[in-house]
Amino acid sequence: PVWMTNFRLHHRAAAHYRAGRVFLAGDAAHIHSPAGAQGMNTGIQDAVNLGWKLAYTLRGVADPSVLDTYEPERAPVGRMVLRMTDRAFTIATSTNPLVRFARTRVAPAIIPLVLRPRIGRSYAFRTVSQLGIRYRSSPLSLNGPHAPRRGPKAGDRLPDAPVFHDGQTSTLHGALAPPGWHVVLCGPTDTWPADELADINHQHPDLVAVHRLSARNEPEVLHDPHGRALRRLGLTSGDTAVYLVRPDGHIGYRSGGRSLAGLINY
Repeated sequence: PVWMTNFRLHHRAAAHYRAGRVFLAGDAAHIHSPAGAQGMNTGIQDAVNLGWKLAYTLRGVADPSVLDTYEPERAPVGRMVLRMTDRAFTIATSTNPLVRFARTRVAPAIIPLVLRPRIGRSYAFRTVSQLGIRYRSSPLSLNGPHAPRRGPKAGDRLPDAPVFHDGQTSTLHGALAPPGWHVVLCGPTDTWPADELADINHQHPDLVAVHRLSARNEPEVLHDPHGRALRRLGLTSGDTAVYLVRPDGHIGYRSGGRSLAGLINY
């Protein structure tokens, strides 16, 4: 080598992500080994989580207390990433004979076997891609009355699935891509009280978009002919449920049954 230098790793996390009008995100809030390539995703998710809360607060749409949910949601993720990258770096660089044997002999034999089943590959992908991050303990996550027993809970990321919209192929995430909150009404389209839907649009104009997800093919409905999207939500074609999806793609509120009162209160 013509030139060499030492690369110093830092393993640090901010004690708090907010101090008054100052917020920390990305490497300012947590810095760690690049092992596992988790840093960029973590920083982007910090920014997205904080971004929509700042925007709604500055526009006067949300109470400023919504900003207090940033740290409780993102600080645990930062600590988890620090633990994961620290362990991965330690394993990758350890000179302990047992660790070296496990790293060079055991892991190459076991990892392909673990990843061979689809469930193993899915778990590994969701962990490394950070698509499995959830905010179930957040003050913004609420499971309402008769919430489905299966499927994603409040605070989980909304799953994706192919759907048809006005005869065109689309996806659940594609239909809910525009900025803002999205209400997803699952089940037969004639289930939902028109007066309560009108109340939502009246109280929150230009803030909430309402979608209908159904196995029936009807105009202005997210058509799920094979029930794949409904199954990923823990539902059958005959079940009724409501999901409120936050601007960052996580479920803020969910409930079962035909009433929208809990959604309106949320």
